[in-house]
Amino acid sequence: MSQDTSGDDGEPIDRTNNTRRQVIAGSAGAIGGFALGSTFGVGSAFADEHGDDEAEMPDDVPPEAVENEFEDDIEILNFALTLELLEADFYRQGLDNLDSEELINTVLDNVSHDKRPDTGSIATFHDKLQDQLFDELETIRDHEIDHAETLTATIEEFGGEPVEEPEFEFGEAVEDPAAFIATGVALEDTGVSAYAGAAPFIENEDVVPPALSIHSVEARHASFLRVLNAETGFPTPYDQPRSRSEVLDIASDFIVD
Repeated sequence: MSQDTSGDDGEPIDRTNNTRRQVIAGSAGAIGGFALGSTFGVGSAFADEHGDDEAEMPDDVPPEAVENEFEDDIEILNFALTLELLEADFYRQGLDNLDSEELINTVLDNVSHDKRPDTGSIATFHDKLQDQLFDELETIRDHEIDHAETLTATIEEFGGEPVEEPEFEFGEAVEDPAAFIATGVALEDTGVSAYAGAAPFIENEDVVPPALSIHSVEARHASFLRVLNAETGFPTPYDQPRSRSEVLDIASDFIVD
């Protein structure tokens, strides 16, 4: 099945959209301000741009902690909340816009061209895909919504003010099946690295169990999306953390207001 997101030579189609420079300012524990770029790319171009970061990191040794860029636990929780709101809206928009049959055919095409050694699981996955794919993606969407609700309640429980949901713009990434899957991979990988980067700086031990439980589920999402994109679900023995500023640089590609 041909896709208009990239050609056989792998060159991504340009999907940049202009957006104005915005600052999300925080008080009472909301995220500190960060500025957005004047343009952002989506779909495979986004995945290619931000996928290169991990390729440059060592994958055979445990990582060291990133720099602490948080003032307190409320800032960490609002940081996580923003990412969960972004992911929830990404899946909500994508699943509302995309035709389920076209999405399934795109993934089947990915799997049929998978160059990895066949372990037997791909054939089983292929057979069950048509019945399960859309349901699985809806489950991921519901997980992200639940995560956002839990983080909001936790922030309020600790006396903080949850950050307001930004306006997100995903462009082609929620209109084209191949771009949707590729961007889903990039966002889930970013979420995993964000939790890994922030968790060491949590001061309240009561926050750690729910944070880690969300982190592990995000990793399951990432693995599933990678398989849909004909990638290995577990590319390295160690996941590399990202700092707050690195994660927000990626997230800001999709934040309009």
